[in-house]
Amino acid sequence: MIKKDIIVFGSLNMDLVVNTTKFPNLGETIVCDKFYTAPGGKGGNQAVAAARLASQEYKVKFIGRVGEDIFGQEILKNLKSENIDTSFVKITKNISTGIASIFIMPSGENSVNAVYGANYEIDKSQINDFEKISDNAGVLLLQQEIPDTTLKLILKTAHKKQIPVILDPAPYKENVIEFYKNINIITPNEIEASSISNTEVKDIPSAKKAARFIRNLGCDNVIITLGAKGIWIEGENISEHVKSFKVKAKSSVGAGDAFNGALGYGIVKNNNLLDSIELAIATSSMSVTREGAQNSMPLIGEVIEFINS
Repeated sequence: MIKKDIIVFGSLNMDLVVNTTKFPNLGETIVCDKFYTAPGGKGGNQAVAAARLASQEYKVKFIGRVGEDIFGQEILKNLKSENIDTSFVKITKNISTGIASIFIMPSGENSVNAVYGANYEIDKSQINDFEKISDNAGVLLLQQEIPDTTLKLILKTAHKKQIPVILDPAPYKENVIEFYKNINIITPNEIEASSISNTEVKDIPSAKKAARFIRNLGCDNVIITLGAKGIWIEGENISEHVKSFKVKAKSSVGAGDAFNGALGYGIVKNNNLLDSIELAIATSSMSVTREGAQNSMPLIGEVIEFINS
């Protein structure tokens, strides 16, 4: 049997991370605890999560852009070290690589200010790149950190080719909702689900209500990620809450990306949806116990041991 590829189409950022005890008010200066840089971007994080689980059993291929700067060089070097095919990552002159300023509280919760830079230069030429490698695509992982026109076009292209699509609808974009009918799995968090459904998602019943609303927009399956509370899954033959694993969180940066990367791997490996979700929850749970985004992604052996324990 020919093994299908995991295709990630999307964003690459350099994360500028600050550990802090409080968020400053306007005009206020806060002395913080720690600063470091780390390769990130939702697309990059998802690719690393999938690659570490795939362990060279399946190919992970990335389509995106970086700037012609030191951040871009470091991001590409890191992706290659994770055995990710970067043949279709274009280097763009006269614009910076995307960056994200991330502030992390002691609880592990975070806030992010992003400047997407080269990510917003992703265009139709990279849809053509996708078509070149789409014949062996087993799943396509997408995020919303790229231009709306490109996102809509890649959704239509993948749908036409009957390639399963997993979309992380972050950041929330209202004018993309009409294309949700082209999505197999959408994975909003509580904030994004609230925005899409006009329902405040604060507990399991409200997550169920929001998931049903979002599914009525045309998505085959809606998975609302609820942090420590697990997920709500709404599909054709399933409507249920799946609990998370109890862990002590250090940082929630990249947790959703760990979930999506693992979910994509599970789909390509022909796991059924619930098995893929269990793997994704375990991967995400492990990631929050570690600092960083891509650095926090666990290996397949670690995840299996974690589930069994």
